[in-house]
Amino acid sequence: MLLTPQVIPEPHRVQRAIIVALLTLPLLVIVILSLPVWVTWPWLKQERRTDVLKMVEKVTDTLKALMRANKETPGA
Repeated sequence: MLLTPQVIPEPHRVQRAIIVALLTLPLLVIVILSLPVWVTWPWLKQERRTDVLKMVEKVTDTLKALMRANKETPGA
């Protein structure tokens, strides 16, 4: 079976997919590492819940800033 140029993905598409995967990897790690907190959420003390919610706000703000910076980058 011969590969035609239409079957081989364009290099920039492959690079873009790799970049997207690398950018989402930290988010995936954060979600996986925080899973025990969400499982034990009903049994957490109120002060601990507040700390968790502050952490979630910080992660959300960071992700929003990254997305904003990505949109403002020329050539994106």
